[in-house]
Amino acid sequence: MQDAAPHYDVFLSYAWEDIELAEHLQALLQARGLSVFRDVTGMRDYDDIPVAIRAALDGSRTLVALYTPSFPESQYCRWEMYTALTRAHLLSGNTRRVMAVVRGMEFSQVLSSRLKCLRLPATSAAPAEVADSVAAVVGAFDGRRFGDAPPPPEPDWYPRPAVGTADFTGRLRELWAVRDALDGDDGAGSATPPVVTVTGPGGIGKTMMAEEYARLFSADHPGGVVRLDGLGSHGDSGGDPARVRALVNDQLAAIAVRLELVGQGQSPEVASAALGRYLAGRGLPYLWILDDLPEGVDTQTFRSLVAPTALGRTLVTSRYRSPGAQGASVELRELDALDAAAVLSARRPIAPGRERQSAKRLASDLGHHPLALAVAAHLVALPGTGGFTGLHEALGVPGPDALELAPRLGLTLPTDHTLSIAATLLRGVDRLGRDGRTVLRLAALLAPAPVPERLLAQVVARAEECDEAAAARRVAAALRRARELALAREAGDDAWTVHALVSRAVSGADLDDGARRQLREAAVEVLTARLEHARDTASPAGTEQVLTHVRAVAGGLTEEAEWHLLNEAGRAHIASGHTFLALDAYRDLYDACRGSLGDDDVTTLIALTGLGIAHGLCGDPEQSRTCKQLAHEGLARSLGARHPDTVTALNNLGVAHLDLEEYEQARRVFAEVHRIRCREHGIQHPETVQALSNIAVAASRQGLHRLAERLRTTALERTRRAVGNRHPQYADALNNMGVTALALGRADAADWFRQAHRLRREVLGRDHPETLDALENLLTREGRQPPDSSGTPTVADQLTDIYWARVRHEGPGHPDTRRTLRHCLMARQQALSPAGSAAQPAAPQSARPVEVLPAGLSPGGVRLDAQDMDLRVETFELACALHESLAPDPLDGDEQVKALVVQCWLAHATAAMDQMDAQFDAALAIAEDAETLLVQELGRDHEAAVGASALRDWIERLVDDAWPDGAPAD
Repeated sequence: MQDAAPHYDVFLSYAWEDIELAEHLQALLQARGLSVFRDVTGMRDYDDIPVAIRAALDGSRTLVALYTPSFPESQYCRWEMYTALTRAHLLSGNTRRVMAVVRGMEFSQVLSSRLKCLRLPATSAAPAEVADSVAAVVGAFDGRRFGDAPPPPEPDWYPRPAVGTADFTGRLRELWAVRDALDGDDGAGSATPPVVTVTGPGGIGKTMMAEEYARLFSADHPGGVVRLDGLGSHGDSGGDPARVRALVNDQLAAIAVRLELVGQGQSPEVASAALGRYLAGRGLPYLWILDDLPEGVDTQTFRSLVAPTALGRTLVTSRYRSPGAQGASVELRELDALDAAAVLSARRPIAPGRERQSAKRLASDLGHHPLALAVAAHLVALPGTGGFTGLHEALGVPGPDALELAPRLGLTLPTDHTLSIAATLLRGVDRLGRDGRTVLRLAALLAPAPVPERLLAQVVARAEECDEAAAARRVAAALRRARELALAREAGDDAWTVHALVSRAVSGADLDDGARRQLREAAVEVLTARLEHARDTASPAGTEQVLTHVRAVAGGLTEEAEWHLLNEAGRAHIASGHTFLALDAYRDLYDACRGSLGDDDVTTLIALTGLGIAHGLCGDPEQSRTCKQLAHEGLARSLGARHPDTVTALNNLGVAHLDLEEYEQARRVFAEVHRIRCREHGIQHPETVQALSNIAVAASRQGLHRLAERLRTTALERTRRAVGNRHPQYADALNNMGVTALALGRADAADWFRQAHRLRREVLGRDHPETLDALENLLTREGRQPPDSSGTPTVADQLTDIYWARVRHEGPGHPDTRRTLRHCLMARQQALSPAGSAAQPAAPQSARPVEVLPAGLSPGGVRLDAQDMDLRVETFELACALHESLAPDPLDGDEQVKALVVQCWLAHATAAMDQMDAQFDAALAIAEDAETLLVQELGRDHEAAVGASALRDWIERLVDDAWPDGAPAD
């Protein structure tokens, strides 16, 4: 049976101004035996593309675009060309079935650039020559036609699938502009991972377009799509770089957990590094989406947010250009008339006559704004609206609520469009019913980021004092209704998003202050309860969704419940490793409590304790001690010396003394804490055992190693009884026994470190910082060790691996990384020493093993007083000597790589040596040179190249901090 669908070799696309040339070219192509479709009917605005033309394009093997200055001005020509490009790509993975014949313009003016991937006939070529060229190309294709193009395969989404929406229409021109900028499979390509930013005002469809791009071109990124959202509009983010990085790291950690790269509770830095290694190891291109990036993100932060390996393509959506105008930019404007009509008629066909004219005017009044058109499309399909004519007439007489709301929407559109958009959004909200308005009112109080449906139901149940199951049913029905009106959107994992524009419309028109206050109070209670549960169960899963909304609901921090919520948020930030976010939270909390309650109130003093802990973790031990001491003295006056809160504050003060190297004071404080806890809880209680371990740390730091040994031996046995011998706390006790054994010169130190390393590796993972600590202790204790017959790497090579892991996970400025740098230099220097010195230990007495410190103790940080300056200078001298010993010989292969690694160490030691006089420029030059050569030798994704890039980034930040206004003139 013969197929009734039309079949053509060529679909000829052209603007009506060029009809004579089109007729001539058609005749020439047909004379060469090709069947050609050419539209001869003409179209009007708001005519649908005729069924015949759609069928003709589907039945054609190729498309020839007669590309003149009039061609790109025609929305119909654009639709035909970009549809053909898309179908060609889905058919064959390239766009060679679409050919351009250029007349009256330069090749450089032709868009999409995909049309220029084939060598185009000269603009002066005779039509007969063009026809010969087209016929030769068409003859090389198989019999498949554009209509045979399969749908694109769904990409692998991380951390959750993007649900998508049927309201997305058009944007093929912009989608291909993004692909032209991101991918060069038909072109020259680039050694630099590409970045493209999609910009435009609110509601213009940036997020939906990014998702559509990921789907349409899924074959371009077989490694999957990493989608990081909720970065911009809400109050918990703003443009603060630390907050944006934290939001990204939380989502990366969730992805790493889902892929089973790390376990729950791992620090975001470790999880992020594990994900980067996973992506590099797969060796597949992937797409990296940063959705709704806020204004104010600096260049350095932006670099840290984009795809972490060379195979990643970064697509950013934002209302603003990327920092420093990095990468290409694609601006989204209003939809063209053809696509606007398609969106507006998605739920109700446009009838000829008056309805057609009303629909055209309605789309124009809405400024062809995609979100407003989508809401209007749902409204016109509802009974009682009166179709397109009824809605257009109703919007023509806006109420006072729309007049008041329009200026608040923040849209960069003409005033009359903004007024119509406001009226449309409000009309959609009115159609939701009571439950729907309640859900949107709550969503407007929260951050415009994904909200779990269960969280919404819990807040509604708490606010209305009803059964949670019943509230869940009502919320689910309300969300479905909001989705049907394009006012809410599924975000995957039973979460929902409400566009910031919708939230602003709801807030601007909400006159029920009592209902809004009731929902806010319920949200504070529910968020607090969820953070408390995560703390009590030591299960941080899901806390990132809660923390995203804390700032939005905490309001002006005028009530005790809000203070408590912010306190729990500070705890959660510390548990997640986001110490600077914790510092912000506790600073806000302390200021609010102090202003409302006074300096001596217990709540204020507990907030001061949290502030002191955060200062210590952020590398400010002096301020930490001041806060903790004031908090302890105040709590002792108010609650008594043996109250649990007072004892906790006393323990925190001991940590501050230890961090300031005031070891005698720290030991006395910890001993007092231990005595109180013994009386209150008994000697086997975990808090009592921890206090005993803290005394041992202070004694060890003080040089009282025999005392530390006795204390740690007792703590080891009590820890085993309390938590068992498969617990991380037991591994801590084993490690500390090794520290003491090494200090006493005992031969069993390596055995203790080996046990600690084995247990930490099994329980925490190979790359956990504490696992690296135990391995580093073991290596520096065992000393110089050549490879055995099985190819075991040398101590120097293993320490180098630890160094790169710390650079990636903890950063070059972290004291642990600086300590490992010193050990690397020592080990590499010994590897170059005469063979007769093999029996010498690798670590001289000045090398300090890593011991487990009391909870909340930062191992240092970059300080202006640089208490460890002698060690920094000694490390710099070691680096210089080692670098000079390698310089004279011409190197290649492995030896060249080792020399470049030593050059990185020299840059690191130079930058770390002087925090005030800033010898950073020299360090930066050394680091940049080493990074460039390592990338050439090993590839951008090798751990040494990745580490060298991280080191160079860190030194750049030091340079920027030292010369914020640029380097001074000579």
